[in-house]
Amino acid sequence: MEEVIVPIIYEENKTKVVADLKAGQLDYAELSQWSFQDKFFAFLLATRFFEVCGASYPTPRKKEEVPIWFLLMCMVQMKLHTTAAFHKLPGILRNGPIMSRVKFNIGGVNGGFNNKNEKDRDVPIDYDTARKFFKDTDSFKLESWHNRDVQQFIKHNRGFDKHGIFILDQTHVVVPDNPNYKDAVWMAVDEHGQRIDTSNMTDDQKKVIRYRLCYALSELLHVGKEDKNFIFAGYKLSPGNKDDLVDGKILVNEFVDVVGKGVMKLLITDRGYIDGAFITTVKEDLGSDILMPLKSNMTALTDSIQIAESFKYKWSDYGSYVKDGVTYVEEVTVIEEMRMWDECNVPLYVSIMRISGSNGSRQYWGLASTMKPQNSKEAFELYALRTQIEERHRQVKTFWNIREFTSPNASLIEAHVLFTLLTYSMIQLYLTKNHLQELTNKTIQTLHHEESLGTNAVITYSNKYFAVIDLNDYSEILVNLEGEAKERFKKWHSVFKLSKTID
Repeated sequence: MEEVIVPIIYEENKTKVVADLKAGQLDYAELSQWSFQDKFFAFLLATRFFEVCGASYPTPRKKEEVPIWFLLMCMVQMKLHTTAAFHKLPGILRNGPIMSRVKFNIGGVNGGFNNKNEKDRDVPIDYDTARKFFKDTDSFKLESWHNRDVQQFIKHNRGFDKHGIFILDQTHVVVPDNPNYKDAVWMAVDEHGQRIDTSNMTDDQKKVIRYRLCYALSELLHVGKEDKNFIFAGYKLSPGNKDDLVDGKILVNEFVDVVGKGVMKLLITDRGYIDGAFITTVKEDLGSDILMPLKSNMTALTDSIQIAESFKYKWSDYGSYVKDGVTYVEEVTVIEEMRMWDECNVPLYVSIMRISGSNGSRQYWGLASTMKPQNSKEAFELYALRTQIEERHRQVKTFWNIREFTSPNASLIEAHVLFTLLTYSMIQLYLTKNHLQELTNKTIQTLHHEESLGTNAVITYSNKYFAVIDLNDYSEILVNLEGEAKERFKKWHSVFKLSKTID
């Protein structure tokens, strides 16, 4: 009968562990440090992320030589180390106390999963085993798994807050200059995937633009209004010239189909999603309001401005700023229930901002929404949240290396993008659940630094719980042990010393 390998899961609970320690009861202790990564993995194990989401993973294998939960753990570990290179996996798996707390037989010949090690090694699997597993996974099924099963897990763990604010956007991910990157398209984008505006360029200027091979990455991002967490609630990786509206429709429909109506309450978009039928669908079929900027030449904006000025609407102060020696004053107002958009069957509220310069200049811009703003400022304050997705783009491209592909294989590309976004989202969930909201806007490198615990700590384990206890506090607890608690600890310590000697 084959041995079933079960991970020992440790969950952080300092109150419980300290109480056990004061009673002289503990399983293990080590003078070390648990890094940010170790605590994060303890959270994933405690919430049964690998077990729950692994059960629905679209595995390409009929027989599991290596458990899916462990392969998913490997991929998340790689993303925490911001790499897509599987050959780095052995070093990653040897890094950190968490891997030594997940118990399985990895040593020697006939060790490893299912006792199939043919060579002596000190890591549980060969890196090529993981690479081939994800290479063989169907890329379309993989995307569906993230956008459906993973989102159900996030909803179950209350990753989406009661305010339900989501941002829909598209960016571009540049790939190496290699024709084997299937569906990648040459586009006028910079090295960061930002579109280059050619509308006001001369023909000579357009000739010197460098076109880059890229994919279009559409994302649905949840923005926590109170927790300040940012979770990717869905994505689509498409050819670089894919219409953002086409992928956007799929994303929002799929998300609401998975989590139900009421989770997404407000969808914020840019001008690329201006479409009457789309607005109607979001409002009437999906049960969400939508907020988007208007183009300067659109009738909905020009008519609203004319109405506001002609009928002497009240303008409220919004702000002011100085640029190039000119002082600009911002004022806002709202025109209610505008109905002048083709195929838009719901009323729109147009929020207008009037910007007056001390040099006599005047300009306007506006936002359209299906919600009735509580005041003339609300729409602009909510739209300001859209900058958060630009920050996510900056982070995943610059710090998470989402654009550093190591293979043109479609499934490996999909897996790299998916697990980068997934790992980012799970970190956001971890920080929120552990009341570390002040860190949710940090880069991964900053998190590694700020969450490190230092070396003057004792990692203490008891009954599947762990706690990081300051060395001085740990010593004080031991000094104050009395009676039965002291005897229990002395007995444990003698056995612990013996086992360490044998090891």
